[in-house]
Formats: sequence, structure tokens, C-alpha cells
Amino acid sequence: MSLQLFLGSAGSGKSYQLYREVIEESRKNPGTNYLVIVPEQFTLQTQKDIVTMHPEHGVMNVDILSFLRFAYRIFEEVGGDDYPILEDTGKSMVLRKVVAEKRKDLILFGTNVKKTGFINELKSLLSELYQYNISEEDFEKMQEVAGKKPVLKAKLADLHTVYEGFRGFMKERYITAEEIFLVLNRVIDRSEWIKGTVICLDGFTGFTPSQYQLLSKMLKYAKKVMVTVTLDPREMIGQEGKEHQLFGLSHKTIKKLYQLAEDSKTVIEEPVYAESRSGTKVPYRFRKSEALAALEQNLFRYPYETYGKEQWDIRIHSTRDRSCEVAFVAREIKRLVREEGLRYRDIAVVTGDVKEYGRIAKRLFLQSGIPCFIDYKKDILSNPFVELLRAAVVVVSEDFSYEGVFRYLRSGMTGCTKEEIDILENYVLATGIRGHKRWAEPFVRRYRSRQPLQLDAINEIRAKFMEEIEPLYVVLKDREKTLRDYTMALYELGVNLKLEQKLEEYRRGFIEAGQPLVAKEFEQVYRIVMDLYDQMVLLLGDEHCSLKEFSEILDTGFVEVKVGLIPPGVDEVVVGDTQRTRLKDIRALFFIGVNEGIVPKAIGSGGILSDIERELLINNDIELAPTKRQQAFTDQFYIYLNMTKPKEKLYITYHKVNEEGKSVNPSFIINKVKQLFPKLSVIDESDAGEDIERVLRDDGLNYLAEGLRSYNRRETSDLWRELYLYYREDSGRRKILDRLVEGAFFVNTERGISKAAAKLLYGSELKGSVTRLEKYAGCAFAHFLAYGLSLEQRQEYKLAVPDIGTIFHNAIDHFSKRLDTGDYTWHTIPEDIREQWAIESVAYAVEQYESSVLRSSARNEYMIKRMERITVRTLWALCNQIKQGAFEPWGYEKQFNHVPDVMLSLTGRIDRLDIYEEADRVYVRVIDYKSGNTYFDLSSVYYGLQQQLSVYLSAALDYLNREYGGKEIVPAGIFYYHIDDPIVAKSDQAEEDIYKSLRMNGLVNEDKRVIGLMDSKLAGEEGRLRASAKSDIIPVETNKEGELGKRSIVATEKQLKALIDYVNAKLAEDSKQILQGASGLNPYRMGEEMACTYCEYRGACGFDSRLPGYSYRNLSKKPADEIKAEIWGECEENF
Repeated sequence: MSLQLFLGSAGSGKSYQLYREVIEESRKNPGTNYLVIVPEQFTLQTQKDIVTMHPEHGVMNVDILSFLRFAYRIFEEVGGDDYPILEDTGKSMVLRKVVAEKRKDLILFGTNVKKTGFINELKSLLSELYQYNISEEDFEKMQEVAGKKPVLKAKLADLHTVYEGFRGFMKERYITAEEIFLVLNRVIDRSEWIKGTVICLDGFTGFTPSQYQLLSKMLKYAKKVMVTVTLDPREMIGQEGKEHQLFGLSHKTIKKLYQLAEDSKTVIEEPVYAESRSGTKVPYRFRKSEALAALEQNLFRYPYETYGKEQWDIRIHSTRDRSCEVAFVAREIKRLVREEGLRYRDIAVVTGDVKEYGRIAKRLFLQSGIPCFIDYKKDILSNPFVELLRAAVVVVSEDFSYEGVFRYLRSGMTGCTKEEIDILENYVLATGIRGHKRWAEPFVRRYRSRQPLQLDAINEIRAKFMEEIEPLYVVLKDREKTLRDYTMALYELGVNLKLEQKLEEYRRGFIEAGQPLVAKEFEQVYRIVMDLYDQMVLLLGDEHCSLKEFSEILDTGFVEVKVGLIPPGVDEVVVGDTQRTRLKDIRALFFIGVNEGIVPKAIGSGGILSDIERELLINNDIELAPTKRQQAFTDQFYIYLNMTKPKEKLYITYHKVNEEGKSVNPSFIINKVKQLFPKLSVIDESDAGEDIERVLRDDGLNYLAEGLRSYNRRETSDLWRELYLYYREDSGRRKILDRLVEGAFFVNTERGISKAAAKLLYGSELKGSVTRLEKYAGCAFAHFLAYGLSLEQRQEYKLAVPDIGTIFHNAIDHFSKRLDTGDYTWHTIPEDIREQWAIESVAYAVEQYESSVLRSSARNEYMIKRMERITVRTLWALCNQIKQGAFEPWGYEKQFNHVPDVMLSLTGRIDRLDIYEEADRVYVRVIDYKSGNTYFDLSSVYYGLQQQLSVYLSAALDYLNREYGGKEIVPAGIFYYHIDDPIVAKSDQAEEDIYKSLRMNGLVNEDKRVIGLMDSKLAGEEGRLRASAKSDIIPVETNKEGELGKRSIVATEKQLKALIDYVNAKLAEDSKQILQGASGLNPYRMGEEMACTYCEYRGACGFDSRLPGYSYRNLSKKPADEIKAEIWGECEENF
């Protein structure tokens, strides 16, 4: 029995020397068993290496196993594995149960159990207790050490309670993975196979207490034990290694192994130094690179020697962000393969954040045609099968909430098609369907839509969904059922939906699409979930639990489960983690994400036990897992191992900004390397030029696409022409190139539909509202989508701005008509009655509104109160405005049918029509209530964007001509009134300021008498206006001579009538164009105002002003006088 160490620095050939020794000895002694134990993830590679090195390329008496597989080999021989292993998922479930049962006995843990991550932290600490074989005596000692530290004492007391409860549950049922070695240590004495075996351990940086116990037994029974340890040959064996030193962990391992050998009276042979066997002090791996050898010999060493020569084997690159970092790596990998003859398998990428970088690498490497394997265990939460199961439970627990139902349906694995789900979702969104009761009954409610509502079809889809989910609902809502019943119901849901077959269809689809890793996930996930069900039932099947607890247990299981994937190919780039991934024969390594917090990894909180508490216990001979400080030194050792993996090239990269655009710092490693290599400069990839070589290295089709676009704009250089010719010669990329050219030189030539198609869509006569023609004036294509194809945004069951506007209109209308039929007028109604009626009018409008949404939430209830307040303010202002003039309301919500042309018929409703009647004439003004802040703008009228008021005035004139046939009807003005409750500065005249801010805006007849009739405060003597006055009601003010001021918005009577004629002609022209088929993309832009800004079809039209054939109609904001001249110039023949 003997112990022999194989020592050497990283890359020295320790493993090679060990394997050669094993092969030679195994050939000489065919009757002796040889066992090579390596980390789990390294077993396949070690088997390959030994078989390759063996002269016969095959071995009969050499086994390559992990510690776990070694344990099972012993159990097969002597027994001992009587109980199944409880994996992490089961641990979490049992811990949740134990903590719930012991809650009354727990001082601190009981209140934390529902905190996110607490059970996971408790599970990690429990595993640590098992791993370090913490006994009852150890707990007593820890309590003594805690002394007068009440928090630590409480933690240890709770931990002991949970530990005992957990062990009580496990007794004679299960064992944990950490207990395997304890069991193995108890039974290995009975093994005959181990006796006389030569055992080799390779690839370990250290061992746990349980593994050291096992090593002690190996030293006792094995013929020989050989162990590789990474150690600088310049350091003396037996010296006390400091934990902060690079090889402190190695010295600790050697010391412990030698102590075990002495205790078992095992012979300690002279160690084998790999460097001395190879005949050189330079590690074998770096024989082709002086720079890498210098890095290995000096990294994290004190003192160190600098390397003063120019070299290109080690490089540092900076990029803007993570995506740019990975993009650089992809470009350089392509160059190494293309120009330097490397295979993809010769290249590896390591990082401290493989999950995030792996996600980016998967996408960018695929785009660049680089085969890769992301070496990390993937969770299954995003798998559609798991998503459906979790969502099904949410549907029941949230009582058929919108989010839960459509999370379930959108999983892609139900019996409903995507089109059916869209139809159902549109209906549910519009009607606010919530709750099992409403889903269980046929839908009957209708809502306004441009599309016909097919209630029968919608109910068929509803019935299909309910047939799927109802059996699960019945079981999960029954409080008498056990967890077994819940799990069985969820299983039956999967059976009824034939989810296993659907997963197989997915798997085949991914195989055909060339995605074997995803296919492997879909192949494994059904079995994984079934195993989880089995574990839940075995552990907790007879327990009664709430639906919430069942959901938490299920989610705990899904979170814990990971899918382990094996590299599907031989020649591919491995993207891995700095600690987990094992690399072999790497020529070029990319060490990426070398930023603070990533390399070395940011270590979170100490968990349940803080670092200070751990230090206290460790200093009192309680062996536990390393503290954060100790872990930092271990991380440094792993960084050293990774940076010394490549034989020829090491690329170190970092980024400057994170995903939020905030600056981030490089890791301290960057400066360490720069100190060792003074002539090494950081290459900033964000400043790299776009020469042809770099573009080609980048697999430059993306660059070519941009170049072709710039070529089309005649803004290019010879570079893009050269690149185009390069790819043109590549037959494999010619089709892609043709599509790029087609896209780059695309010119939008679509200008509309045919006249025949327009007739089918619209008929021979155009019918609708003024808003329809205003939409056409804004963009013909938007009009086509809205009124030709009847496309509309999804209606949602919520209180939207148009809903609020409708309620305001209806409330004011109700109040106005109540005045007409009651004892009060606008002039006589008392303030308290006006306020009371205003509130009652809002209540009436809400009641009449065909939607329960108004009472569906506290927010909407608040909105009703707010609408009451605004309506009270509005009616106060309207009453005062009417009192301040001679005009009286004549009609409210007056419907009209306006026919400005034989091909056009417009319908609408005038909010309020006021008149002032004299013996031979009637003056009329039109008022339109707006809940939004709309301003009358002559430029918008001129371009057809604002036609409402003019059409309303025309319709009002027609009305009154019929009512007052013998009198002249005179237009007095057109106005918008903004329904609002404005905020003004606090002062003695606050109410006056509010009143002024509610002034109507529009266009006023400039006749001084008309102005005086509208606002008596402006009326002077003998038909004149008061000097230096400003109306509180209409947009008029006077100068010191009593004439109209420049800021007055006025027109003559003839001009007002001419405006009507102009708008009617514009409407007729636009309607003619629509019937001719005009529907091209022609959105307007007038200053900062654009048709696209609030357009509901922005996502559908494809308008892009950067592409040929797409452009805005640029409308100039013309002065009012210029517009008046043009409008009245066109209409002067009427006067």
C-alpha cells in the first residue's frame, strides 16, 4: 500500500504522466484492476484520452469512474444502497413540509419560509451539514461557541430543529446524495474488488470531508493510490500553504493526504514532477508559446517577473457591451478557422456568467455558422409542456383570470388553434370575462365592432377550453383532496391533451430544423416531469394542502430540475463556466466578460449563516464550507486554471457598459495581466475600422446589407462594391445575396387599389362621418385599413379616453335637456341645484353606458368621482358663458345628414347649437365639446385635417333655414369647448383664472354687434366694442381704439360661408379620390405634427421614410391671412 503524488503546474502534463503510468502498469499486470476517478463531467474525455494513448487502443483492466459511479460499483458488490436517493427537488419539498410542521417551534425560520429563495438557502445549508458530517455533538459545540450571540443561537436552534425533523422524515425511507459517501464508508470494508486495486485520482482541486474519509479507506485497502495535484514545482511540499496564496488549496490537499497516509501507515512514495519528466522547466502545454509560459509562471505570484517582449499570443480586447463582445469573439473564431487552420474543437470560450453569455453566443454563433455547445444545465421553466402545467394551476388558483387563462392557452400545447385563441382573446378582452362562473356559461354579451361578432363560434372555442380544464378545476377546488389527487388530476390533463405525443412532434421538428440540443430537451422533459410527479406523491402524497401550497411545491420542483445536455457533435466550440467546464487540448481560449462582478463572480450574502458567524464557528474547529473570503481565493485558483488552458492563444475581453447603458469596470485581472506584460495594450474593438479584411472576417453579410442600402442612396465607397463582388462569386451565398439586393433596392410603388375594388369595398356612394374624411386627409392608407378592410385595434375592457369623452357628452346632454323640460334655465338655475344635477347627470350617463367596466375597479370608481368634479366645473363655466351673452341654446346633440356631393353622404351630431333671434334674421353658433385639448387651426382646415366645425355649421344653417324660412340665417361662429378642470396658481382671483382658461376657441364672425351679443362684457356704446378688453368666452380682444386686436381669430360673414363651401368642395374631392381607389401610404407631416404619431396602424403599414417610395406629405403651416386669401379666392365667385 502506497501513496504517490503527481505534481506540476497547469499544463505541465501531470495527467499525461499519470495515464501513461497506468497504461504501462496495466499492460504489465493484466490481473490487477486499475481505477481512474475523475470529476463527473470529465469521465468521457478521460476514457477517450486513455484509449487513444493505449497502444492497443482498448483497455480491459482499467475503469474510469466518477466518485458517484465508484460508490455504485461498490454497492453492486456488497450492498448498502437500500434506500433511494432524495434529489434536490425532493429535499426542497420535504423541507417545506418540515418547516410548516415545526413552525411553532422555530424562533426565526418560521416567518421566513414564504420568502423567495429561503427554502433553497435552507436546502444548501442542510446539504452542507451532511457533506461535512455535522453530528449532534457538533451542534452542541456550535451552541456553546455562539455564547451570548442571541441571533446566532436562534439560528442554530432552528437549524437543529429542522435538521432533526428532516432526518426523522428520511429515516428508513431515503438518503441524500451527500450521505452516499457516509454509507460507502460504512460498507467499503466488505469490498474485495478494491483490495489490491491501483486507484488514481485526477482533475480534483480538493476534497470534501466525506471524500477524505473515503480516501482513508482507499489508502488502507488499495494496492496503490496516485493523485494529481496542481502545484508550482518551485514550491516545497510540506510547507504550510497560506489560503491567500495561489496554491494554498493544493498545499492543504497535500498535507491532508499525507496525514491520512501516516494515520493508515501507508508508504509515501517520492512525488513525480511532470516538468522534470519532460526535461524542461517550461510546462509541456506551452512549449510553443513563451508568453503563455510566462503567464503561467507569474500569474498571481509574488514576487513576479515581467515579460518585456512584443507578443501576440495573449491579447486584451474591450468592446461596448456584451453583445459586441460575443460578436468580436465570433469574428475572431471565424478568422482562426479560416486563416490559421484551427478546428472549432480547438477553441473554447469561458466566462463567469455562462447563462447570459451563453444566450448571446447561441444566437450570434448560429448567425455566423459556428457550431457550439453551451455547457450549462438548462432549466425547464420555459418549456411549453411545463408552462402549460404551471398555467393550468394558475387558471384555477386565480379563478380564471385573463392572464391565467391565456397563459395556459398560449402555451402552444392545448387543443385550441392559434386562430381560435386569437378570436377568443379578442372577445374576452372586450367584454372583461373573468371568473369560473362566467366561463362555465355560454357567452351572450355583444360589443360594437367593425367585424361581425360570431358568438356561436366563440362559444364553441370556450366549450373546448372548458372541457380541457374543468376536470382539473373540480379536483383542485376540493379541499378534501390530497396532494396525490391534485397531482393525478394534473397528470390526467396531460394525458387527455396527448402532451407526450405533442412533445415527440416538437422533438422531430427540432431535429429536422438542425437543433439537436433543443430536441434533446423535448425528449427528456416528459420523463423529468413524470419523475417529479412520482416524487411528490411518494413524499407528500397523503398530505392535505391548500391550492397555493400545491402550486408552490410544484414550482419548487420545476425550478430545481435541470436538463443535462451532451455535446451533439465532435467539432464545435465549447462555451462554458470557469468552474464547472472541463477543457482538453485547447489551442485558443477566449476568456470573456472579465469585468467586476463576473470574473471573479460576485459572491452574494453568506446565506442563512453570515460570513462572520461562519468564521466564528470555523475558528473553533467546526469544519464548514468556505466563507466568502475563502471562496474568493478558490475562485482565483480557478481563474489561473482557466487562463492556462490554451496552448497557443489567450484572448481576454471585457465590456464597458451593461444592459442599462451604465458604465462597468474591468476586472482586476486586466491590470494583473498588463503588469506582467508591459507592452500589452488593450485593443478597443468599438474603434476598429471597416476595412475589407475586417468585414470579411466578420462574415460580412450584415455589413453588405447596410452597404447596399447606402449604395442605393449613392453614399457608398469602393469597399461595398468589392464586398458585393466577393460574395457574388460564392455560389453558396448567391441566393441570400439576391434577397439582400432585392430588399436594398426595393422601391414602394403602391399607390392604391383599383376603382373596381374600391366599389366593392365602399359602394357607389361614400357614407360615414366627418372623422372618416379627416382620417383620409391624414393618410389614405390608414383610411383604407380602417374603412376598407375594417381593421381595428383590439377592444379592451377598460375605461379609455373615448369612453370618458362619451360619458362627458352624455352627462352634459342629459343636464341640458333636463333644463329644457324643467323649471330652471341656464340663467336661473341655483348653484346648489346645478351641482346636484351635474352629479346626477354623470350617474345617469354611467348607468346608460353599456359596460360594467365603469364599476369594475377602485381606479374606475375614482375616475367616476373625477368625472363628477369636472362636469360640475364644466356646467358652472357653460352657465356663466351663456349668461354673459345674448345667445341661447337652441338644440343639443342635433343629428344631421349632410350631402355636400352626390357621391358623399355624411352623418353626425352637433353637441350644441346656440342662436340669437331678431325680427328678420337669426344668428347661429356651433359648439363642439372636446374632452381632449383640441385647438381650431386654419391650416388644418385648409388641408382637410380639421373639417368638423365647418360641416357642423353647414348642417346648422340647413336646419335653421328650414325652421326660420323667412329669416336670414347668419353664421356667428364655430367653437371648441375643452371639458376640463384646470389647475391654476393659488390667488384671490383663482376662480376668475379658471374661468378664463375655459375660454372657447374657434372662429368668430368679426361683426362687432355679433361679438357684443356673444360677450356682453365686450359690448360698448352704439354698436362699438370696449377698448383694451379681452373676452373670457371667445378668442377676441380689442386694442385701445376699440378695434379688433391681432390675436383675435375672426372672419367676415362671407368668409365663414366661403369656408363652408371650401370644406364641402374638399370633402367632395377627397371622397371622389377614395372611390377612385386612392389608398397609398401618404402620411402628412406639418411641423412637429405627423399622422403616424398616434396612428393605430403603425405596426401594420411598413412605412419607412428612409426607403425609396416612402415619404411624408410635408404640409407647411401657413399664416391665417394667406389661407383666408386662398380659400376665399377660390370661392369669390359666390360673392
